[in-house]
Amino acid sequence: MQYISQYCLQVSPEACKQYFIVEKTEYTKEGIKDNMFENFLWMLLFIILTVWAGLHFVKKQPKMIWFVILSELALICRFVITFVIFSSGTDTTGTDGLIYHLVAKDVAKQIKSGIPIWSLEYKFTWYTLLVGIQYAIFGVNRYAAAFTNAFFSILTGYFLTDIALNLKFSYKKSSFIGIAYVLMPSMMVWTADTRKEALTFLVTVVTWHVTLKLLKEREWPKYKRILNISLICLLLWVSTQLRLYMLFTLGGGLFVSLLLHYIKTRRKSTLVFGCTVFIFCILVVFTTVFVNIENHHALPKAAEETSDEGIKSEVNSIIDIILSKDIPKAINGFLTKPHLEDVPDITDISGHNLLIALVQLEMILWYLCMIIALFGILDTFLRWDPYLLGIIAFMISYTLINALLSEEVADTYYRYRAALVAPVLLFADYRPLVNRIRNIITRKTLY
Repeated sequence: MQYISQYCLQVSPEACKQYFIVEKTEYTKEGIKDNMFENFLWMLLFIILTVWAGLHFVKKQPKMIWFVILSELALICRFVITFVIFSSGTDTTGTDGLIYHLVAKDVAKQIKSGIPIWSLEYKFTWYTLLVGIQYAIFGVNRYAAAFTNAFFSILTGYFLTDIALNLKFSYKKSSFIGIAYVLMPSMMVWTADTRKEALTFLVTVVTWHVTLKLLKEREWPKYKRILNISLICLLLWVSTQLRLYMLFTLGGGLFVSLLLHYIKTRRKSTLVFGCTVFIFCILVVFTTVFVNIENHHALPKAAEETSDEGIKSEVNSIIDIILSKDIPKAINGFLTKPHLEDVPDITDISGHNLLIALVQLEMILWYLCMIIALFGILDTFLRWDPYLLGIIAFMISYTLINALLSEEVADTYYRYRAALVAPVLLFADYRPLVNRIRNIITRKTLY
């Protein structure tokens, strides 16, 4: 059986022919049983790690132990989805997740042949290198790689909830944000396969988590601040390796947050932090973005593009694509697709009626969530909260880049938009704005 991703064919046919034509693999019952024992051990490991991380998380918040229990349930649900997705075989099932798995297998072979990590050849994304290293150490097992992503997703939920708590949200509201994130059907689908989404989301949320800690903890010693700023720079570099444009969205959002925080507080530590992020981003542009932008698989090509090569050609192609877009329509599509009638056509869940129904329900809730989040965003502007304004800048830049550059396909919009779920949940509360307006009206009445 031959499997070649349609997305891959549109972007780089030659790469597909070289890497992703695979022969049909027969799966015997005996082989499945052998793999099941190994998979059971991997699942048990991540269940234990989730409990350990959860207990550490609730150490200061004992009222939230039930949140950890529900997170375990979300992890197990991801395991079930993984088995459903791979039911037809791990080397023949999937789209991008299959592509990354096959490249990772090739990376593992290179490592075992003695090629040093810095000399490895791999395609498409840095995530394939990481999975290849996992395969080289523990053996090729796509289930194990998917289970790792499931665990990353639960960790993201923990960090997101901790961000809410540090923003002085109530226990109830903070835990609801985290639970809504880890139990969201699309989050389960995208993080129950060998895709890079789980790691991308984790890196993004951890970056904002560490930033909030730095802005709040004024008494930290100098060495601790330096270590955390260094960690943020490392996370920015990792996010750029996963998706090139994340440097501009995540780094830009951080810079806006730090700039506004300095203007508001005049703290020298914030100024140093902001300058460090800005300088580091410039360095990464020249050392990572420019190096990888040429012939990057995720960047679109204009139909009338010439045969010129190089960065100038890539930039011109991107500009042509943007100019050809109906911008309002593209933004609307990115934020609202897949429409309910398009959900059954999503490749990863096609034919699974329960998953289709869950995703359709999720889309209805997503529309409602976006509407409610507008109230929270307006309240943030009224309070002029630098940290949250930086997150808004991240959301706007991320939306624009993906709406203008990604394929106009419901599946693609849906998957790329998943990075907005966490920040939107932080704003999805109408009560602060309503209470603020009520207080303003009440004060005017008193006078």
